[in-house]
Amino acid sequence: MKNRDRTIGYIIFGLIAIGLLSSIFSNPGAYIIPILVFGIVFWLYKYPPNRWRYNRTTPPRFGKGKRRNATFRVINGSKDDSDDTPKYH
Repeated sequence: MKNRDRTIGYIIFGLIAIGLLSSIFSNPGAYIIPILVFGIVFWLYKYPPNRWRYNRTTPPRFGKGKRRNATFRVINGSKDDSDDTPKYH
């Protein structure tokens, strides 16, 4: 049964290929614009416009001086000091 399905698939794909080739040869102008659009989209996907810029110097965001460690503070909350279960249980 699998061999029969493969044969039918090859026949269908062959007929599709023959139909596309005959339509391309009979009216090639109808396929030039879609092929060009697909090519341009593929080219822009492969080489995005941000790679076209040759000047890639960007100003540094932060100074390159010595880095200071952040100081952390503990903010006292209003919770009880007991580690028992919460009051709503």
